[in-house]
Amino acid sequence: MRARIYQDKIEQAYKTSGNSMGWRFLSCPTKNLEGAEVAFIGLNPGGSSVDADHGEIAMSEGSAYRDERWAGYEAGQSPLQKQVLSLFALLEQRPEDVLSGNLVPFRSPDWETLANPEFSVRFGEDLWAEVLEVARPSLVVTMGNQATKSVCKLLNVTRLERKKVGWGNVSAQRGTHEYGTIVGLPHLSRFGIMNRDASRKQLQELFAGFVSPIRK
Repeated sequence: MRARIYQDKIEQAYKTSGNSMGWRFLSCPTKNLEGAEVAFIGLNPGGSSVDADHGEIAMSEGSAYRDERWAGYEAGQSPLQKQVLSLFALLEQRPEDVLSGNLVPFRSPDWETLANPEFSVRFGEDLWAEVLEVARPSLVVTMGNQATKSVCKLLNVTRLERKKVGWGNVSAQRGTHEYGTIVGLPHLSRFGIMNRDASRKQLQELFAGFVSPIRK
């Protein structure tokens, strides 16, 4: 029932937004809307066309990051998929158990070509405000500056600590909210930190309390 309500809202907002390349909300099953320990929120779906094999509102089962073919790669093998799967593995989470989706459900080849971005972001924030209030994950991980900024606003996060991630001056952010922790990562399609040896120690510190310590 909840998923149907979200679908109706998205379809109406999609028409209003002026976007025309399709939309996609969750990359996990709808059951995760009712509660998940970890949420992962990206920016918006990429590409310029809808893949008929990919669900719009959610996956019927599994995880889009593991089970779908993206950009001509085998299932789970695109660079971004491999990065996100490594994140889930670090957190000791099965991909299908993570509440994963996009802040803005409307597709665009890149953020600069998203139509009506102010409206689109505002709609995404309203949508996720409802989702997070119900799911209340103890750890929320965001990807990219806009997603981090928006979700921090939704969770009333007033203070973020910046932490280097072993990639020059690039940093992640960590803060607390009413029911847990938020970690804001740089966009993993550009900064492949999850499989980077130079980032291993920094990631352990960034996700302290949610990951097992490094074995010496």
